[in-house]
Amino acid sequence: MKRLIASASFVFASSLLGPVASAACDITQTKCWVNGGNCNIKFKNRTGDSGGSDGSSNLNQSSSAQTVTVKARKASKDKAGNKLTIIAGTSNTMNIEKKAKKEFVDIQLSPSVSGVNSTVMSCEDVQAVLDGNGTCKVFHGYVSNSSTKVERYLGYQCDGGNVGGPNDATAR
Repeated sequence: MKRLIASASFVFASSLLGPVASAACDITQTKCWVNGGNCNIKFKNRTGDSGGSDGSSNLNQSSSAQTVTVKARKASKDKAGNKLTIIAGTSNTMNIEKKAKKEFVDIQLSPSVSGVNSTVMSCEDVQAVLDGNGTCKVFHGYVSNSSTKVERYLGYQCDGGNVGGPNDATAR
């Protein structure tokens, strides 16, 4: 019942606002929402690992243990609710249903180490993860843009939904 009311409220509020530059991430069609389960993503910090998490991105995984900050963002780039701080080798779970109520558009993964770029998990990837098992690994990786320039990023590989990134190797 609460989901029916929340869905109706979201649709009604959206109709009053009219066109918006960037629409909130709609999770109401995901498997977890439709089946009445918990819509969560468990983020595992694997920045200290040296392999096994870079499959769906164009990054080469390397070891650089660091604390990672995970935050859902609104269209304004402000955080939507509390952020997670995850120490290397540990995990933490984000309640995506609560973020949806705050109209998030994406999820940003930020490093604690200078010289490493943040990356952004798109709404489409979030939806795919929620349709899967809700688990993502965050890793440290790099890409060589030329023979002399190496760019370092946080990446993500999600078993649930079989998605990962970044795939364009640009900071967002």
